[in-house]
Amino acid sequence: MRPSVSVIVPMLDEEKYLKRCMHSITRQQTSMDFDVIAAVAQKSTDMTEKIARRYADRVVMTERLGIGPARNSGARAARGDLFVFVDADTEIPANYLDAVHAVMKERGISGLSCAFHFDKGGRMLNAVQELSNKYLLLKGSYGRGEILGFNNAVRSDVFFKVGGFPDAPLEDGMLARKLHRVGRVVYLPEPVVVTSARRLESSGTFRAALYYSNLAIAANFPRSPFNTLLRYKRYVPIR
Repeated sequence: MRPSVSVIVPMLDEEKYLKRCMHSITRQQTSMDFDVIAAVAQKSTDMTEKIARRYADRVVMTERLGIGPARNSGARAARGDLFVFVDADTEIPANYLDAVHAVMKERGISGLSCAFHFDKGGRMLNAVQELSNKYLLLKGSYGRGEILGFNNAVRSDVFFKVGGFPDAPLEDGMLARKLHRVGRVVYLPEPVVVTSARRLESSGTFRAALYYSNLAIAANFPRSPFNTLLRYKRYVPIR
């Protein structure tokens, strides 16, 4: 039987987070048929593949590094009418699949992401979390929402129509731009996912903000003369 939803999880050396992620997916409280596709980088050096095979219905080994290509490889192996992408350091609540599936039935919606909390607290992290969610909710209310790579949903036919995730910096934002051309992209305040704050923790909040803003300028204005002044121009993958 063709599943209603395929959940696709890209992964590279993710043994620290992966069990919690996969457990949150396989423990969904839903009557829908869904399958889980693990897109495992062949260059993983820890227990990622072994853990993935314990939980996933299908494991795809990927030769090419990069989060966009990994998600696309998983999508090509998936059979669901709706694709849900969850990163390996993210946990989804038990009602996530039912909630996003119901919203994606609405005509005119081409994609969505849900609100998030970080897995750790702190004044700076809490501020980033609150401001980000408010900003994303505002954009989503106009149908011009963003796609967050660590949790999003796109119908399979639309995903392939727009060409999937680009192999480029800020691949999730670039996918959102393509989805805007064919429908509305919304941002849901509920359900709320929990995602790792490791990027902010490893580089610091200010440096992370500078990094992502530089990538956004480089991606959206590739011919700008100001690009020579950017400190960061290339995406540094962490999975």
